[in-house]
Amino acid sequence: MPIWYSSKAMKQVSAPAVGEAIKRIRQEQRLSQAELADRARLTQATISRIESGARRGDIETLALIAAALGLALWLLIRRAEGLRMLFGS
Repeated sequence: MPIWYSSKAMKQVSAPAVGEAIKRIRQEQRLSQAELADRARLTQATISRIESGARRGDIETLALIAAALGLALWLLIRRAEGLRMLFGS
């Protein structure tokens, strides 16, 4: 299993950075939280909590969100890492 899928790698990226990456990608694709939730088979409340950083999504949940956004999970995590480096979240 590549490192970007490991729990250790996930812990290195903060919940706010992951949430911000999801929010930015979702907005770039002009999706509402409800539309993303429907695509990912999650609730809108779950998407909202993850985007706000109030909830750290587990690997399975983040994989569903990444797939719903048309991305591999590692690309989502890489985007979050880039935001963390830029903004220190």
